[in-house]
Amino acid sequence: MTRKQARYQTIAYEIAKRVVAYQLEVGDKLRGRSMLASEFNVSSETVRKAMRLLANLGVVEVKKRSGIYVISRRAAEMYVDQYRKQNESHLLFTDTLDLLEESERTHRLMKEHVKRLLETSKNDVFPFDFFTIRLEEDDAHLGETLKDLKFWNQTYGLVLAIEADGQLYQAPNPKMPLESGMVLYVLGDDTVEARTREIFKGAENTAQ
Repeated sequence: MTRKQARYQTIAYEIAKRVVAYQLEVGDKLRGRSMLASEFNVSSETVRKAMRLLANLGVVEVKKRSGIYVISRRAAEMYVDQYRKQNESHLLFTDTLDLLEESERTHRLMKEHVKRLLETSKNDVFPFDFFTIRLEEDDAHLGETLKDLKFWNQTYGLVLAIEADGQLYQAPNPKMPLESGMVLYVLGDDTVEARTREIFKGAENTAQ
């Protein structure tokens, strides 16, 4: 799983940026560890990790009892580029997670609302009519989908849910194949119901 950059990596990146921007020249000596710790408001140990990372990448050289010196601008450029790509990937990952979570939340709310609609009696304060229709083996259009039928265009009805094999599919996928035994929960008045029954049952059965 992608994670946020560690603090010492961020400090290494900031120093590498200074090298790339010519604020630090090759051969320059960096400020002492305690001064860098104070500047970045971190512990000396965090600065030590940052310097070790830059040393491993060939950006600086740590000389005992002498200090830390910049040795390569090219290595600094490579680390800056690497850091930015990793950061962009992290942002893309977290944004994608946020979108997925929002999508799941929206879908969950939709299911809850549909469930409440289905549980509301026609005789209650529910302002819209809905009806159910069970598909039988000799009905027309089995194996097709609501999208194939252009159901809304033909009936002006909205399929709130489909019950199949004991499972209630709320806000169903319009590409779900229609099968015998399915029960459609349709939002619409008597006219919509008549049109729906005509599509599946034929004109002679619309009064059922």
